[in-house]
Amino acid sequence: MTLIQTLTTIEEPFVPVKNHLGEGPHYEASTGVLRWVDIISKEIHTVNVKEGPPSHKVLKLVDSVGFTADIVGREDEYIVGAKAGFAIVNKKTGSFRYIKKFWNDLEKEARANDGAVDSKGRLWMGTMNDFHVGEPQPEGILFRLDPDLTLHEMVRGVSIPNGIGWSLDDRLMYFIDSPSRSVFVYDFDSETGAISNKRVFWKLTDETGPFPDGLTVDSEGYLWIAIYEGSRVIRVSPTGEEVGQISLKAWKITCPVFGGHDLDELFITTAGVEEGDPHMPAGARDHGSVFRVKMDVKGLPANKFVLTTE
Repeated sequence: MTLIQTLTTIEEPFVPVKNHLGEGPHYEASTGVLRWVDIISKEIHTVNVKEGPPSHKVLKLVDSVGFTADIVGREDEYIVGAKAGFAIVNKKTGSFRYIKKFWNDLEKEARANDGAVDSKGRLWMGTMNDFHVGEPQPEGILFRLDPDLTLHEMVRGVSIPNGIGWSLDDRLMYFIDSPSRSVFVYDFDSETGAISNKRVFWKLTDETGPFPDGLTVDSEGYLWIAIYEGSRVIRVSPTGEEVGQISLKAWKITCPVFGGHDLDELFITTAGVEEGDPHMPAGARDHGSVFRVKMDVKGLPANKFVLTTE
């Protein structure tokens, strides 16, 4: 199909906030609420997509959070990837309790970043060096948390683990380690959660500057990839071909997600920019805001984590 939105520029933000590091957008279909995190500020933001910016709320947390996911059968809570592991957060109060830690050393120089839930309700999440450590090194791990809270180390030696997604037939898993400027793909066994045969699926041609961040997969099996310091979201076909893009006024694009009643809108988070950054392109603005655009293709319903024990 010809995607009408391929060269569209989103002129104005949907929610004009100033997140330091807006990430992890998630659309909750049962309530019509979009939520996202500000990792640096230790916040979870929500907005009702019908009511718009006046419904914007902020939940303050005790630890930084990289992403959130709904839990089957739990309407008042969701699971998050946090500083030291996986935690449950109460939607209203922000109460926070760990249910599975990565490690016992709370001073460890690492934190959670991006994550996603697979078709069997397992939760995948990557860790990376925390902000105070300096330039991220290949010391991160991609974890998989099973419904019985068994924790598996799936990939070691990652630097900035980001977008995770699956092909429509559930036979492939996509994974971004941002400094590589690549989307990697693995063979995926949906029954066991095993991955194998890592190879490059798509690579950003820019050798310096921008790099891929978060991703989402649409109902046609195409990937939408946020380009950090690239002011755009790129659409990539199931065969790895770049077929179009959506441009934004913001510079540091972090993650897209489909939402809205018919899952035919794309919501996009961004990060803030330090004043006077010499690399910022002229005319860039609305940094840290959330953007919204109507699409001619739909997204897929978000998988929920299946929690069988606690």
